Amino acid sequence: MRTAVVTGGARGIGAAIVARLRAAGLAVASLDLIAPDAPRDGVLEVACDLADAAAVASAVDRVGTGLGTPVVVVHCAAFQKVAPFADLDPGDWDRTFRVNVDGAFHLVRATLPGMRAAGWGRIVVITSSSYFAPPPGMSHYVASKGALTGLVRGLSTELGGDGITVNAVAPGLTGTENARRDIPEEHFALVRGRQAVPRTGEPDDIAAAVAFLVSDDAGFITGQTLLVDGGESRL
Repeated sequence: MRTAVVTGGARGIGAAIVARLRAAGLAVASLDLIAPDAPRDGVLEVACDLADAAAVASAVDRVGTGLGTPVVVVHCAAFQKVAPFADLDPGDWDRTFRVNVDGAFHLVRATLPGMRAAGWGRIVVITSSSYFAPPPGMSHYVASKGALTGLVRGLSTELGGDGITVNAVAPGLTGTENARRDIPEEHFALVRGRQAVPRTGEPDDIAAAVAFLVSDDAGFITGQTLLVDGGESRL
């Protein structure tokens, strides 16, 4: 049985990914600062601040001891705050990059030796369709997702020879609990009107794309960004 690590796996898109990978037969660990709403059978829950390199290394060691060396790595955790660039607090800029970008760096650094030793690995980074159509008040967040997109492209070149693929999944507006609480329905309707598929995306839509990219069937796909936004972007 292969072992997967999912960051930000306690709720929302991350929780859907955890459930989908468990259903696919993987052993799964969730790395998150928060706990899930309810206990999950067969999931190793590890409290971890992705911005802390030592904490990430310790968490990966714990996963290796408890479930086996992780060869599937999904970075879903993100810090997001909406604010005009001129009003952005430097601390929020720093936290955005420390969680979103540095978190990916720490995670890949900690898991890469095991994947190389296995001669097989899958890395998927959750980015955002906002990189392709940036909304106002999110320049810092979009910049972090752009950095992750570049990281995916660079790593795919470096790691392909090791049997490791590296891809990104870019969700559009998704009906997570947090999004439905914080975003007016009028905005969901506006987005649906721009999509080719006129319904709100759900966490399971994103999880399905991730499950494919970490499977054996996706072994010849790397360095790509898969938009999962109902055709809103149509790139």
